[in-house]
Amino acid sequence: MTDTSREVIERLRALQDLDSRIADLDREISAGPKAVESFQRAVAAADLKIAGLEERLKMLRAQVKLRENEAKTGQGKVDRLQEQAMQVKTNREFTAMRTEISSAKADVNKLEEEILKIMEAVEEQEKGIVAAREERSREQARLDGERAKVDAAIDGLRQRRAAHAAERPAVAKAVPIEALAAYDRVLRVRGHALAPLADAEYCGGCMERLTRNDVLAVLNSTRVVTCKSCSRILYTDR
Repeated sequence: MTDTSREVIERLRALQDLDSRIADLDREISAGPKAVESFQRAVAAADLKIAGLEERLKMLRAQVKLRENEAKTGQGKVDRLQEQAMQVKTNREFTAMRTEISSAKADVNKLEEEILKIMEAVEEQEKGIVAAREERSREQARLDGERAKVDAAIDGLRQRRAAHAAERPAVAKAVPIEALAAYDRVLRVRGHALAPLADAEYCGGCMERLTRNDVLAVLNSTRVVTCKSCSRILYTDR
């Protein structure tokens, strides 16, 4: 490997270092939204809880309305029986009518007691909804705060990435066209286009064993060597 070849490798390593920093920033930027996922799940869980409580409240209110209608019907029955009782002529008929009135009143009283219990449940349910909405507001505030921090961080990462991307054309231009084409081709497939010599005889990218001639070429800097298995361009720090 001539000095020129050594320079090509050094320039390719500089390009790979820059591309690695860009790739790292891309991963950080992509990971940003994941940082708020747990907060989003908490808000979604709060929404689900509120929806369940509101559905339960709707059912309770429907039960109140149903019982109120039943009580109204029952009271109407009591009123009719009382009117009929005023028209009976014998004690026996009056006694029978009074028993029926008493039974009808008992039914109405039972319905009114049920209404009171259900209304108490309605009140508790409404309190639960208020508490759930307050908790939801707290979770939303946490989400908004975390999202603001993540957005600010991502803005900074994007600025750094843009700065590195602006450097790349000049760095890439210093690399010979053929070497750059080989580098870009492997980069797209492998993620890293260069690999170090490992254990003095293996490709550090795929651990394929190299020929003796290729090892010597890498060690002595006599030519640019690519791995016959993964096509990465090999280098050594020795």
